Amino acid sequence: MRDDQCMTRHLTAMPRRSSAILTALIALVALTSMACGSNSATAEQPAVVVKTATATPTPPPAATRTPEATATPTPKATPVPVKATRPTSGKWIDVDVTGFSVKLMDGDKVVKAIGPVAVGREVDTGAYESTQTGLFHVYNKIKERTFDAPYNTYIEDWVGFDLDKANGFHSFLEDKDGKVVEGGTGRISNGCIRTGDHAAVFAYAEVGMPVWVHA
Repeated sequence: MRDDQCMTRHLTAMPRRSSAILTALIALVALTSMACGSNSATAEQPAVVVKTATATPTPPPAATRTPEATATPTPKATPVPVKATRPTSGKWIDVDVTGFSVKLMDGDKVVKAIGPVAVGREVDTGAYESTQTGLFHVYNKIKERTFDAPYNTYIEDWVGFDLDKANGFHSFLEDKDGKVVEGGTGRISNGCIRTGDHAAVFAYAEVGMPVWVHA
């Protein structure tokens, strides 16, 4: 090839190369501008969440539990037995196991005194045959003559007052015809109060009436 042809070809090629380089530079600048946000729409960036460390709440100090005082049980008071006292009003019957007498009373007034009478051989021993002292009440009355098995005899005008010991007022011991076969007095009975004036005691006594037996 001739020199003048080679030079012409070289010069013709130069504009083409320069154009390609220029185009490449423009594209690079455009990309850079977009990346930096210059002359372009601002790209939405994800919100940056700043996580603040949350302080762990400090639990309140545990309350110091004071041991509950153990209540000391109050001991139950032992019931104090109510001491029986002599009646002072209304109608009642007085029995003296030492003086062997029975008095029909109205308050402090003696309506009738009866004696001597028979009382138990035992007094205040707690035995079934004992005459117990204290305050009692008439619980029943039986007028008819009744067989008294312990003595194989009969009694009449029964006035019961000590149900626990089956003690009561009644006549002296009789046979089936009403004749007295044992009229002794003093401490000779199985706990009952025997009297020769049994009709008077029977007539005066009422169910519920107080009977005061004492030494």
